[in-house]
Amino acid sequence: MGVSIFTFAIAQIIPADPAAALCGEKCGIVGSNGLTAYESNVIRLGLDKPVWQQYVIYVTNLLEGDWGESVTFHRPVIEKLRDAAPITLEMSFLSLAMGFPMGITLGIFSAVWQDKLFDQASRFIAIAFVSLPIFWLAMMFQYILGTQVGICDPITQALPLIPDTDGGCFPIYGRHEPTYTFPDTGTGFHLIDSWIVEEPTKFNPQTNRYEVSMTHWDMFIDTLTHLFLPCFTLAVASTGGLLRYMRASLLEVMNEDYVRTARAKGISETRVILVHAVRNALVPIVTILGFSIGGAIGGAVLTETIFAFPGMGKTAVDAIVYLDFSMIMGVTLVTAIIFLLSNLLVDISYAIVDPRVRLE
Repeated sequence: MGVSIFTFAIAQIIPADPAAALCGEKCGIVGSNGLTAYESNVIRLGLDKPVWQQYVIYVTNLLEGDWGESVTFHRPVIEKLRDAAPITLEMSFLSLAMGFPMGITLGIFSAVWQDKLFDQASRFIAIAFVSLPIFWLAMMFQYILGTQVGICDPITQALPLIPDTDGGCFPIYGRHEPTYTFPDTGTGFHLIDSWIVEEPTKFNPQTNRYEVSMTHWDMFIDTLTHLFLPCFTLAVASTGGLLRYMRASLLEVMNEDYVRTARAKGISETRVILVHAVRNALVPIVTILGFSIGGAIGGAVLTETIFAFPGMGKTAVDAIVYLDFSMIMGVTLVTAIIFLLSNLLVDISYAIVDPRVRLE
């Protein structure tokens, strides 16, 4: 509710006219009701009423499933978000699935080998990943892993599962190959839909028709290879911070009395670290997970734009360019809901990681 109030207030402050944006060049045309298209839009949107009544109308329409009409995409906002949200969520969750293991593992090794060469190098890399802008990382990965001048030719030849894309290991644009027609049915998560929807067709240049059928495995590999670069970009951007948090947390835990007691009992060092120290060091890392989901969705704004993914990030950019208030507010609300739900799940997961929470 707070986010809806805030975004609605921002929309009122920005000097733009939603009614004029909807009718465009036809604003002066008089309709059968004797009103111009602009005047009809003002009445239909409730812009002739006080601001508090406009907000009440807006919230009422939200609860009824009417999130407004997008002037950018010429379709209802909720329909566009229904298509865009799975794209962003799929990319965000896959990036977290890549970034968290990397960050936690590097943080563990960095703490175990404190002040040694690996620790010094990993901390330097962590600071670099945190400092570099995500759009710069995205373009560098495109250049290195997705073009002929990159490092991928030997890898492409050695791994037949990865298709050769103009000399690079991975494609740098879109969710799938342009010649593929992926079915619109399904969940919207292509990694899942590739196994449950009917087999799509592929364009046959000889007949100039879409007729070559693909297997489910082809669909899955094609989706995964297109997801890799944007997900790897987001994962690398989050790995640096996770490494530093995990290192600091584990170093603090390794100085606790129960860790020294475990060592005194003759337990192997590997078991002491993994069983006794790491599990307790993960408690603050779980807190970061909730915020990382919001950060991944926020980072998707630039990443989706660079990699041409039609998710919520790119949708938000297009809506901002054209001052599409309905779409901007819709993206903001969905992002806030996802962020709040993810933090709720993180709070619940404390009971799994920390036994003291269950006792309380």
